[in-house]
Amino acid sequence: MNNYSIFHDGFVDGLLIGKESVTIFLSTSAKASYVLIADDVLRMRVDNFREGNIIYDVLTREGEELTVHDIESLYGMQSEATGEVNVRRVLERVVSERRIVLEINPSYGCQCLMLAQAFTLRPRKMAMPECR
Repeated sequence: MNNYSIFHDGFVDGLLIGKESVTIFLSTSAKASYVLIADDVLRMRVDNFREGNIIYDVLTREGEELTVHDIESLYGMQSEATGEVNVRRVLERVVSERRIVLEINPSYGCQCLMLAQAFTLRPRKMAMPECR
C-alpha cells in the first residue's frame, strides 16, 4: 500500500476526465500543487465533491491488497448469496490485470475510489499532458 502522506490536510481541487485518463488536481496544506494522473481507468466513484474538499489521506492498493469491498464499491455489486461469486470473479480479474485502486478519504468533502492501470504524481507546474 502506498500512502501519499504529503496530502494530509491538503485539498482535492478538481478532476479532468478524458477518454483514457483522469487527472486529479491536488494541493498540500502548504499550497504545493500536484496532478495525479490515472491511466486506463476501468472504474471510478467520486462522492461529495464540495468547495474545500479537505483530504484525510490518499492511498493506493494493488494485488492481494485489493478487497471485496473495493469491488463492491466500484461496481455497485453486492456480495450476498449469488453475488459473492461474481464479486470474487471480478476481484480475481482485476488482480490478474495488475490494476491499482486509488482511495482518497476526506476530512471534509470529496471521497474518491478509482481502479486504473497506473497512477503518476507530478508537480502541477510541469507541462500538463493532453487529456487522452
